[in-house]
Amino acid sequence: MNSQTDQCLHCDAEITGPQIAGNQWHCPGCGTSPINIFPDAFWLGPNDEKPVPVQPRAERQEIEPIVSIVDPRPRLELNSDQVAHLIRAALFEDATNASERMGASLAEIWVDDDLAVVVSFEDHYWPEDKEPTAAIEVAAVLEIKIELEVTWSDPLFAWPGLGTVTQSTVEYARLMLDAYRSHGTVEQSKDTDSSAI
Repeated sequence: MNSQTDQCLHCDAEITGPQIAGNQWHCPGCGTSPINIFPDAFWLGPNDEKPVPVQPRAERQEIEPIVSIVDPRPRLELNSDQVAHLIRAALFEDATNASERMGASLAEIWVDDDLAVVVSFEDHYWPEDKEPTAAIEVAAVLEIKIELEVTWSDPLFAWPGLGTVTQSTVEYARLMLDAYRSHGTVEQSKDTDSSAI
């Protein structure tokens, strides 16, 4: 092989010294950088076709450089999950006792494709006349609509109003168990796996 030629790993072309020098040490055929140009085509096997002389691109065929502008700033594109989490966090902020915290936990939150929110409260745990001020303010900050509604269903525990007399969930659990012991029964499911709680 002619020692005065180089080989392009990128396009398997054979390049003369004047050709590569005239192209600022880049391949005049494919434009690859000098790190892909070698004195010998070591990557070819004995049965592979040998490099052929490079066919320089005509001026009109010059490859335009591709420029990518990367903006490193974090970009926020709100989605329904993010909105739902923010609204629920605000509901916990609005809750003033253990019962209302249960209501914040049980509230159903729907977010549509336009990020409008519907919050459905469970009547036993969230007072019908209580306005969730923080949740409404969060919706205002996010510039989204929020609609509130109340549903009725069986409470998780009897005497749901017990949670309104304490801010402590521990105290609420004690009051609830004492009430069951005094007026009913307390049974624990045998299928409950405490390690999974």
